Amino acid sequence: IGKSMFPGNRIIEDDIIRETGTSRTSIRPALLRLKYEGLVEMIPNRGAFVAKPSEEDLRQVYRVREVLEHGMLEDAIRHRTEAQLRAMEENLKAQEVLTQHYSRQEYVTLNHTFHWLVVEASANKYYEKYLNELQNKVATYLLFWDTSTTNSLSLDLHLRIFEAFRDRDEQKGVLALMEDLQLAEECVRESQQL
Repeated sequence: IGKSMFPGNRIIEDDIIRETGTSRTSIRPALLRLKYEGLVEMIPNRGAFVAKPSEEDLRQVYRVREVLEHGMLEDAIRHRTEAQLRAMEENLKAQEVLTQHYSRQEYVTLNHTFHWLVVEASANKYYEKYLNELQNKVATYLLFWDTSTTNSLSLDLHLRIFEAFRDRDEQKGVLALMEDLQLAEECVRESQQL
């Protein structure tokens, strides 16, 4: 399924059934859910296709994410717990190890988890709801299009976000977060030459 799931490619239900052993009745609702999340495009009389974001879509996703995460980070810094700090430290250790043997898939997972730990600390179910969709979309962009061969720049920014989180320094945290989002958007744009 890996190659057939590249953005822009048609999704063949029979291939998914054959490769995963799932039934057609469970595939259709899954495709509709992915359509709702913006990861699949349904074209009448043509079928389902893996979504491929336009330059404008990419710009909008990152702009909304910037706005939401700015407020979310302020709440997260105020409400964070020691357990959340420890979880972030563990994630950062894994990100450090990753600099020695970079894997894009592992990076996308660790990056998503790191940002999600911050979202959870905000203790706001609406940030969780809307940022979950945006962060999943960004993870897909990074997985398909980020051509980075190291996570060292991202790690530096994540360390700054963590320090701000630990020290309850909202200004430092927001600055580092905005730089991190800008870096991610630039990496996707460069690889897509948007």
